[in-house]
Amino acid sequence: MEPIFPLLRIPKNVIIEVIKNFPLNQLFVFSLVSTKTKDLVTSLGLEASDVGICFWSGIRVIVYIGENHLVLDFYKDSNDLNAAVDITLPVAAYVVYEGPRTQSTTPLFNFSDWLNHIQLVICCNQPPSIKFDRGCERLGIDSLKEIVGNVNKLVLMTSLTDDESRKVLKCFNAASELYVYKNPFEDIGQIQQIFIQNFEIVEFFGFYSLEDMLTVNSEQVDFCSSTTQKQFNQFIKHWIRGSNPRLQRMYLPIDKTDFVNGKIYLKGIKCMKMSEEEKREIRRRHDLPSYADVIQIRRKDGTFAVIEIVELNDILAINFIVLD
Repeated sequence: MEPIFPLLRIPKNVIIEVIKNFPLNQLFVFSLVSTKTKDLVTSLGLEASDVGICFWSGIRVIVYIGENHLVLDFYKDSNDLNAAVDITLPVAAYVVYEGPRTQSTTPLFNFSDWLNHIQLVICCNQPPSIKFDRGCERLGIDSLKEIVGNVNKLVLMTSLTDDESRKVLKCFNAASELYVYKNPFEDIGQIQQIFIQNFEIVEFFGFYSLEDMLTVNSEQVDFCSSTTQKQFNQFIKHWIRGSNPRLQRMYLPIDKTDFVNGKIYLKGIKCMKMSEEEKREIRRRHDLPSYADVIQIRRKDGTFAVIEIVELNDILAINFIVLD
């Protein structure tokens, strides 16, 4: 049997130099040993670039620090994945190592305490990005909101029931970015209640009307389902007259059955002349492909915008960009 190295008996400055070389998951487990080890890890000043939390029948927390990341799983040993979970009770955390190996901790904390411990030993300046998937209802969506608080990015997967999606949208209504992979509302027009909110980014999969487009109050919106050339033209005309004042960028595809030879026809819309040098500069500034077509238009208040067009297999990919 190999002798045990008395790490905690050596000088503090030496301990710190040793634990700096620990893998992140090992360092986190070390922070759970005692108050002293927790304080030692905290003194390293680790700072997370992002924190992601996924809720389904279980919970996964991923903390990103540079190129490294810490993965913790909760409730993965539940016998009945449909049974309600009381997240106020202590729960074990499974520390995920590379490959299939995990290490289970003793149930020292409830889920809220685990998050607090993570934030204590790793500085998390930004609100987390969270994803909801099928089965999250058993965790208590209202309770999760109380624990997590504000979020940066909110993602609703297609596997959620409509009822689960609506509840999540109601509870987590102050995210900076929203990604909705299907329309959970029976009344198609109800999605406008989401579009009209002041998100920075909205990504939406599902049918959307011209009226839906005009209610968007976000800085950036990505419509991932195809629209028609007519609807896009109508939107541009409304924008020229003053609609969507916060919008800075919009993506949408147009189905190939609705255009000819890779061309988009902006009927009734006055386009500005652009030199090839100006087009190259627009592509460079906005990280657009060199083969993209670029069309410039102007709003009645003098604001300029460009329409970037790329022909893909069966769609025209359209980026509408308001210029500074």
